[in-house]
Amino acid sequence: MKASHLLSIFTTTVFAFALQAAPADTTAASRQVDELLAKSWQKHQIKPNAVVDDATFLRRVYLTVVGRIPTLDEARAFHACQMPDKRAKLIDSLLASEGYVQNFFNYWADVLRAQSQGVAGSTTSLNYLNYLRAALRENKPYDQMARELVSSEGSCFDTGAIGYYMRDRGMPLDNLSNTTRIFLGTRMECAQCHDHPFDKWTQKQFYEMAAFTHNMSASSYRSKSGDEVQKMIRNDKALDNDTRDLMRQALNEATRPLRDTLVVQNKGQLRLPHDYKYKDAKPKDVVPASVMFGKPVALKKESNTIGEFGQWLTSPENPRFTTIIANRLWQRVFGAGLYEQVDEMMDSSVPSNPELMHFLERQMVALKYDMKSYLRLLLNTQAFARESIKEVSPGTPCYFQGPVFHRMRSEQVWDSLVTLVSPDPDQPNWSSRERERRDLENRHHLAQLLDKTEAPLLYEAAKEVAAAMREQNKEFDKLRKELDEARKTEDKVKARDIQRRLGESQRILREQVSKCFYEAAKKSGNQEIQKELAAVSGDGPMEMAMMNLMQDSRVDAKEAPLDAKVMATLKADEAVLGMKDEKSIKSFENFQRSLHQTWSRAAELPSPAPRGHFLREFGQSDREIIENASDEASVPQALTMMNGSLLNQLTSAWSTLSINLRKAKTNDEKIDTLFLSLYSRKPNAKEKAHMLQTVESYASSKTLWEDITLAALSTQRFIFVE
Repeated sequence: MKASHLLSIFTTTVFAFALQAAPADTTAASRQVDELLAKSWQKHQIKPNAVVDDATFLRRVYLTVVGRIPTLDEARAFHACQMPDKRAKLIDSLLASEGYVQNFFNYWADVLRAQSQGVAGSTTSLNYLNYLRAALRENKPYDQMARELVSSEGSCFDTGAIGYYMRDRGMPLDNLSNTTRIFLGTRMECAQCHDHPFDKWTQKQFYEMAAFTHNMSASSYRSKSGDEVQKMIRNDKALDNDTRDLMRQALNEATRPLRDTLVVQNKGQLRLPHDYKYKDAKPKDVVPASVMFGKPVALKKESNTIGEFGQWLTSPENPRFTTIIANRLWQRVFGAGLYEQVDEMMDSSVPSNPELMHFLERQMVALKYDMKSYLRLLLNTQAFARESIKEVSPGTPCYFQGPVFHRMRSEQVWDSLVTLVSPDPDQPNWSSRERERRDLENRHHLAQLLDKTEAPLLYEAAKEVAAAMREQNKEFDKLRKELDEARKTEDKVKARDIQRRLGESQRILREQVSKCFYEAAKKSGNQEIQKELAAVSGDGPMEMAMMNLMQDSRVDAKEAPLDAKVMATLKADEAVLGMKDEKSIKSFENFQRSLHQTWSRAAELPSPAPRGHFLREFGQSDREIIENASDEASVPQALTMMNGSLLNQLTSAWSTLSINLRKAKTNDEKIDTLFLSLYSRKPNAKEKAHMLQTVESYASSKTLWEDITLAALSTQRFIFVE
């Protein structure tokens, strides 16, 4: 590829991102950070590390900002660029990219323990994840995001931020512990049961803080119509108890897809536990809401408690809120915090460079909690561009002569492998996102239909479904008895047939629910409902419209759109691979269309990935505990690298790396391609000579380049961030 074309790739990318809103100028602040670090080095008689070359910087900044290694073309374009400020321009383009969103989504999903399924249904969980993605994509100020999370209430269709409370459904005290740890860097969980043994917080102070948020309650979909139907069922004297129960079940079946989609702020008082043992209060005393430090919050009878709490928590005057986020992002960039641990701050905690920490706090406030601008400030320091510190002993202050040398996180390893397989590594998981979009849209339509349909109509629908349930329950009981008998006699054929019939009965029940509540909506005089029904019926019969809203969507990966740029790349690759027959071309293009499923970036896969997945083997957090990821090496990881089926796809003929190796005409060019693809640099003379000798020695091997690739991937040079 010509240098002029590579330069065009780099400048076009930079120009595209320059069209966005101009970022804050942090140049002077970056210099000030370097000066404060230099002052600290002089004080501690430390010699700063040398500035790294372009290749090391390129790979480091990609892994830090977008969480993956650069593609072959991205590496070539950067090296070909002769602009004196190309490093700064690259930082700007990466911060403005979708890769930044995916990378920092992984971080915040880990901190917030966000899960695709959550502890309840997936509807709120998916809206919660989408809220986080959108907040990062639009660069929502951190204080606003934090305030929205802790002040959130209502339906998940109004705001996905309610996932913050849904995540700790039924555990308000645990939620408060997580809130103080995440946003204030303060570990209060010990004070939930007794005065903190190692910090100043008392059990009473814990409960005073919890009094702000303990009334946040997660529940399933509720509406005025639904509440009125429940009241009608209770008040109808003509109904027997069995019918009442069946009608309630019918309503639950209709709203099953909407379970756990609502967070409400109840009215109630928090009391101290029955075994409270300290002299400052009595067991079961009512606890008034009060903040643990900073400016007191004066609550009035009409005050929105969580709103006031959110304002206090995120105030620049809060003595810890700004410090914690400034330190968290510093740790993300440099590999260690000025305060360690980042979420265990005490009055006795001292940063390794107090003057620098205070400066960064002031910058965060001045930048109005703009995380991208703050990251830009750090990434443009000379300190970030210096050689890494190879080891920092636990409990020893780090003075940041350079970033800390560290192993890639599981998501970085996986996303870097995706870069070697996919021609468009940052593409979204189209199938997953499209399925989620359809499901969430359908759930929202269902909620609106049930909300707008008149209560008497819903009441009659519930009554009709209850009658069908009564008859079907008899069939269920009969089939279950037959199933028990079949299992006792180990008649597997009969057992499978009965299970099939049970499943068919469940399907018939769901169709009955859909039909009855559809008929109720159809009878409504509300014209908006009629438009909704017509819109969601699709090409099928209108009576199945409600069923369409209740069941999960199906998406064919082959429907995935491919833009013109990707199609042009595929056509060029088809020529390189020598494809001429239509069958091979179609097979290749279908393979590329399905890449977004198996080779999507970590942020586009279920959060967390299923057990046994590469990501989990390499230490991805289970999202059960805050920042629960691990970067420790293990035997299963080594076995995965050597024997994992996914790595066979990496070296398959259709992977991007394999195609790029085929494009290289000589062994010399192939070696350059391999090094640039994996390490973002060309080999030095010694490495080139050794590689050429190896290639010549094993020239007869049919899997020569596959073996070399897998060996290179297992090296420290690939899996560590220098």
